[in-house]
Amino acid sequence: YEILFKQCVGTEDVFFGMSRKDPSTACCEDMVIKIKLPETKYSDITLDIQDKVLDLRTPKKKLLLHLPYRVDSKNGKARFLSEEETLEVTLRVSRMFDFINFA
Repeated sequence: YEILFKQCVGTEDVFFGMSRKDPSTACCEDMVIKIKLPETKYSDITLDIQDKVLDLRTPKKKLLLHLPYRVDSKNGKARFLSEEETLEVTLRVSRMFDFINFA
């Protein structure tokens, strides 16, 4: 598996540096977890997301992943890319004071 971070930036961020955003994970809004699942069908996947834990189970594999940041476990998205045999889970990072940083 691999964990990636996404942030929403506009021209004011990229060209002018007007916001307080930087390339660090502290300024990212979303966490994307890509999990390779060779020889797995979408119907075989069981996924449970908690605030700090991702629990994935298939008939052949199990993954209990402790997440680096607390996430909004109720509003995530998951999609299975069958050509790549990869499950892609996108979760919104939930931090204190995000209403100040990302208003």
